[in-house]
Amino acid sequence: MKTISSLALFLGLTCMPTIYAQCATGVDTGGQCIPPDALNPQGDTNPHARPRQPRVVWADRWGAIAMDSGYSVGVSENQASKFAASAEALQLCASNRNSQHCKVKLAYYNQCAAIAWGTRYSGVGNAQTQAQAQSEALQGCAKGAPDCKIVYTACSLPVRVQ
Repeated sequence: MKTISSLALFLGLTCMPTIYAQCATGVDTGGQCIPPDALNPQGDTNPHARPRQPRVVWADRWGAIAMDSGYSVGVSENQASKFAASAEALQLCASNRNSQHCKVKLAYYNQCAAIAWGTRYSGVGNAQTQAQAQSEALQGCAKGAPDCKIVYTACSLPVRVQ
């Protein structure tokens, strides 16, 4: 009995490599192999192929600038929506000097923004970079005041979520 089980074990171990061997191209093995595409259903037979990277997903980020006719300002950065950015900027503007006449002057996303301030006049700007946003704000302010200076700059850039 011991000899039969030893013989079965011996045959099982010696035959196993042929059972799990891959088929050679163009060679008839009598059906005792696994076709290469059975191991990789996508059909990629290159063993050195890199696995595909997951798709990168970005989420927009919003910012807003709210101002009244005086010098009350509220700003918001890195919000998930235009509504959230505008609401925060309006709330902050209204809380400064108890202003009731704040309006959103600028809502932007995935960009930078700036405020330039001069004597009784201001300008806002938005662009891809802080320098461009500052330049735009200074140009807008210069239409009504000769002494404009940048008083605020921020960026609300997209964030990677996957």
